[in-house]
Amino acid sequence: MEERLGLITETKAFEQLGILVLDGSGSMGEKGVSDQPKAEEINQAVRGLMTRLRGSQKKENFYLAVVTYDHRVDTDRLGPTPVTQVDDTADYNPLKGHNGDTAIGDALAAAHGVAEAFLAGQGSASRSVVIVVMSDGQNNRGADPVEVAECIKQSGQRITVCAAGYGKGSELDEMTLKRLVSEPSGYKFTMSTNDLRDFFEASISQVRG
Repeated sequence: MEERLGLITETKAFEQLGILVLDGSGSMGEKGVSDQPKAEEINQAVRGLMTRLRGSQKKENFYLAVVTYDHRVDTDRLGPTPVTQVDDTADYNPLKGHNGDTAIGDALAAAHGVAEAFLAGQGSASRSVVIVVMSDGQNNRGADPVEVAECIKQSGQRITVCAAGYGKGSELDEMTLKRLVSEPSGYKFTMSTNDLRDFFEASISQVRG
């Protein structure tokens, strides 16, 4: 506890950033389980996640960022933002500004940069980061995603990598996605918007050491 100007405020014991790395390649325009494009189902999952996080008891401790990618990476979609301030009505459709090839490795490397900047800003609260990579395809451009993930995991930083394969299809490279994660339980395949939202929430809201 800290006392300032006669007021007692509680010092946060930890701060954790969740970075959603969302596939915006051309295949995300195909229909998902619903009649909507997979990219719009992802948009709904992200909005639902934000609504849930804003209602959580520990919402003051969490930040959220969104990175979108095809063969280009956009780290400005949502910079690290306190969960209490995220807009759960905004457009997080990953096809916006994309619709090209798939560069998972480049996107993961960019998310690592966001994570490093967040960790470098640590104050009195202990900080950690969870990166959640989502894809419906396979890496066909840029850096090797497995090599990038290994560099992150061997860096000694407080960064956990999770991954989700979304939408069953011949292009989905589950073997690569499973090799990205820090722990076997950090991978999930799903064709359900609600399951994806739940996986995002479980990954991001689990407090990391």
